[in-house]
Amino acid sequence: MTWAQVIAGLSAGRALIEIANTSPAAAEYLGGRFLPRVQRPDYDVAGGQMEIRSVMAGHVGMDSAYPQGSAIQLRDYGHKTAKLAQAIELGEEPARNLQKLLLLAQAGQAQGRSVQDFMGEAGLNLFNKGVVQSLDDSAEYLTMQALTRAKIDWTFNGRRLLVDYGLPTANRISLTGTAKFSGSASGFWKALTDAEKLVKGSVGVVMSQNTLQTILDNVFHRIQIVSDVYSPERNIRTVQIRKTQALVSDGSGGYVIGSTGDQQTSATLIGYGREGQIIDPSTPGETIGVQMVPDNVIAVIGRNSSNELVSLTGTPLPQQALGYYHVAPTVEGTWRGEALGRWGRLYTPEDNPYLLVAEGVENGLPVIRNAERLVLIESEA
Repeated sequence: MTWAQVIAGLSAGRALIEIANTSPAAAEYLGGRFLPRVQRPDYDVAGGQMEIRSVMAGHVGMDSAYPQGSAIQLRDYGHKTAKLAQAIELGEEPARNLQKLLLLAQAGQAQGRSVQDFMGEAGLNLFNKGVVQSLDDSAEYLTMQALTRAKIDWTFNGRRLLVDYGLPTANRISLTGTAKFSGSASGFWKALTDAEKLVKGSVGVVMSQNTLQTILDNVFHRIQIVSDVYSPERNIRTVQIRKTQALVSDGSGGYVIGSTGDQQTSATLIGYGREGQIIDPSTPGETIGVQMVPDNVIAVIGRNSSNELVSLTGTPLPQQALGYYHVAPTVEGTWRGEALGRWGRLYTPEDNPYLLVAEGVENGLPVIRNAERLVLIESEA
């Protein structure tokens, strides 16, 4: 059994392309709820007031090899979409472990498992974890930056991606001093009410899990928790809360929440704790975790529908939806008859048939077409 045979089996019938294009697990990724992935036949982004600029910090040739590493890296740009590329090898330690399993299989000591089973699983795991999840995490990071910052400023592999989504000034609420999220005169509830009015009813109130805990811990918010649910891997925490109408002295100079049963003021808060791994620029070969959502900001996200309004004259007027995540074609895929979506492959270098390499690429970018359906509440730390 050779890697070439295993690769042929795994890639038969477009299997690797289909795996690469599988949507991220809805239970653990949040961005797709608000900016769904849409495959488009072109690179150009139609994004309302979006301004997209790419600034080179170092020259990279058009035919440069994909960046190596254990984290996704930004490589180049296809018109107005960002090109995300990843190449990763089966490292020495997993290769040694695989070698042990193969020896057991050859000796008949791995009951019911063949050499092909072990090699196929190793190749599939390398592709799934090393490439597909890396592309998923990078797309998620860009999506959450768009939703929680209304801009993207990301530098990787000598390239800088700058996107400004043109958030209206009125849609950015700033809380400072005692009005900050942890302050004794916190403006959390008023800001949330104002934001709901601006987006005309939200479908998501999103923040980091650290910020969510700060909101819940501030006694001056007068919060009662109605329900508290985590996703299976605890990346997404959804908390239903309501505001009581009284703070009662605890007899020691502090306060406790007095329950009145009032349910007129309530909200559902989503805390997102997922992190992506990137290469540490100060320590080559090491990775560091990066939060998908920054602390001390709440994104109040309006509905992503394109209902039509009827004017007084009876003429239908289109109402722009919030946006989507634009997935453009890849040159690599087009050359191989795969016009849309991601492209990925497993291969062995000609000069090293015992080495397994996984590669993948995507051209994509979050698109916010109607920034009026997004409000950011930003607080001092």
